[in-house]
Amino acid sequence: MTFYAGFAEIDITPPKFPVRTYFSSADSPLDPLFAHAVVFRHGETVLAFLSLDVVIVEREYVEKIRTMLARQRPEAAVNLMISATHNHACPAVVDRPGSDKDNVYLDFMMARGVESVIRAYDGMVPAEIGSGSGYENRISFNRRYIRKNGTVISEPEMDTLTNDLLYNEGIIDPAVGVLAVRNLQHRPLGLLVNFSCHAVHHMGEISGGYPGVLCRKLKEAYGSDCVTVFINGACGNVIHRNWADPNQHDTMETTGSVLAEDVKLIVGKLKYSSDISLAAKEVIIPVKYREISGLEANIDCLEHFNVMEKLIHKGWYKYSLEKLKTMHAVADHEEAEIQVFRIGDVFIGSVPAEYFAQNALRIKELSPATTWVASLTNGWLGYIPHPAAFDRIGGHESTWAIWSKMAPEAGEQLGNKIIELIKELHS
Repeated sequence: MTFYAGFAEIDITPPKFPVRTYFSSADSPLDPLFAHAVVFRHGETVLAFLSLDVVIVEREYVEKIRTMLARQRPEAAVNLMISATHNHACPAVVDRPGSDKDNVYLDFMMARGVESVIRAYDGMVPAEIGSGSGYENRISFNRRYIRKNGTVISEPEMDTLTNDLLYNEGIIDPAVGVLAVRNLQHRPLGLLVNFSCHAVHHMGEISGGYPGVLCRKLKEAYGSDCVTVFINGACGNVIHRNWADPNQHDTMETTGSVLAEDVKLIVGKLKYSSDISLAAKEVIIPVKYREISGLEANIDCLEHFNVMEKLIHKGWYKYSLEKLKTMHAVADHEEAEIQVFRIGDVFIGSVPAEYFAQNALRIKELSPATTWVASLTNGWLGYIPHPAAFDRIGGHESTWAIWSKMAPEAGEQLGNKIIELIKELHS
């Protein structure tokens, strides 16, 4: 049987300005936003990826995109993994205090995302794939620090005289995963790239961030019609800013360019094959909420928990408390979709959350095969720290909020299910 692949990209920059953004507003874009898609087929099995240059794609919109696509290309909607690049320089795609989501933009984004998958599906040609990985620890950093009083602080403002910190938590996932696809005449069609790092450059503006730079740099290397589908990994506690280095020159150009050079080095060593098996498994599991009594008791003194003060002042925690009370009154859990795709020897497990690096590394260590973790995929449960992160109080990611609402055991629960599905597909 012949292996087929098709890639497509469509501009999803807001068509009209000014626009509400995640955290602010913008009068014009710094650079474009895109929907990137790839579809693979081998025999009767079709796998599709859609990556959107936004901060979050909530479950509601994942389902709407799949429904819209199923009306036009039902085969492509059966196994469709929908990811956000976690780019914070995007329109208001979620509700936050003082910034309601932009429903007009969301309708536009979904329609364009569906169109990108359709184009990729319709454009499939006989192809071959090479897969590989590299190690990159120069552009991503753990943003959580332990203070002398035993609490955690995220993203501390520091200089050489800072003396109340004991150490940085340190763990990142340094893997750069690459699937390179070319036609049978050896012309590059596109790439899947997996790397774990928040994308927070130019937050509040409109820009593709470092994932956008990565895509542009790889076009320069492989041709203007070569599409890169970026899938963010376990980035929950990892960011491109080294908070221990006040002199770091942190730009999206630097991060994206270094990552692009890594990808090119990996691609240069790949061996390609058209004998590629495809498979998929999916399951929905209930994941428990964490208790919120701590938030209720401390709502007026959260500064003692080392959280970001700007979020206190913007009312995000009081908003969180009211939202969480409503959610807890309805249910004690949320449903989480876990997908695992197999593409040749590579297994990609999805997590609908901002997964901590420790969780992903545990999956990779216990998996019987080469494994990528795709975070912020098929919905959003908020941050999912590793269990030990809850042993200390404090920190943006693990202090009670709408973005930290799941029980401490969620990280291992989701990871165990991914490992289980990988073993089933691997056997």
